[in-house]
Amino acid sequence: MKFNDFEIITRSRSVPAAVSSREDLERLAVALLQNEMPTPKPVRLLGVSLSSLQGDEQEEPQLGLPI
Repeated sequence: MKFNDFEIITRSRSVPAAVSSREDLERLAVALLQNEMPTPKPVRLLGVSLSSLQGDEQEEPQLGLPI
């Protein structure tokens, strides 16, 4: 969350199972946002990200780049 004065705060949450739907992601993001309400000043930018993504079991392995 970036405020109108460019101050930035971050919040995160880890879950035991993979987020597999838009609804799951939305539920997690809204819960984090609700914990910050009401905000102390106007919000300029709000971002959401995912990490530790998992692929399908049938995907081919990523090829290495020889350097």
